[in-house]
Amino acid sequence: MPAPESPRGDETFGRRIQELRRSRGMTQRQLADRLGIDFTYLSKLENSRGEPPSDQTVRRLAQELEADAEDLLALAGKIPAEVRAKAAEDPDFALLLRRLPSLSPDALDRIYRNAKIPRRGRSGPGTRK
Repeated sequence: MPAPESPRGDETFGRRIQELRRSRGMTQRQLADRLGIDFTYLSKLENSRGEPPSDQTVRRLAQELEADAEDLLALAGKIPAEVRAKAAEDPDFALLLRRLPSLSPDALDRIYRNAKIPRRGRSGPGTRK
């Protein structure tokens, strides 16, 4: 299953880790060795092929690449355990999560603003690129 695209347009988890790795002058083999994974698996991650990585692998990638773990987890489409637990204990929260994909862009923008989450890849006040 390919990694989901981020709100930054065409940036995917794979492209981001490839960009970070290259900017640090590392080969796939070097990074894979540091992570204790096969370089062919890293290649699949960078090319958005195969299964998404575990949370632990994403966090280790972030550490090795000196990147923000939360950003990489979001790009990889990972849902935090706290969100899953909240959805399990609060049916209204679970329903909200299920309805989010069908909301209009304007409705989502209001939610982002209320949650104080700057939008990436969008222009306008309070957004970042």
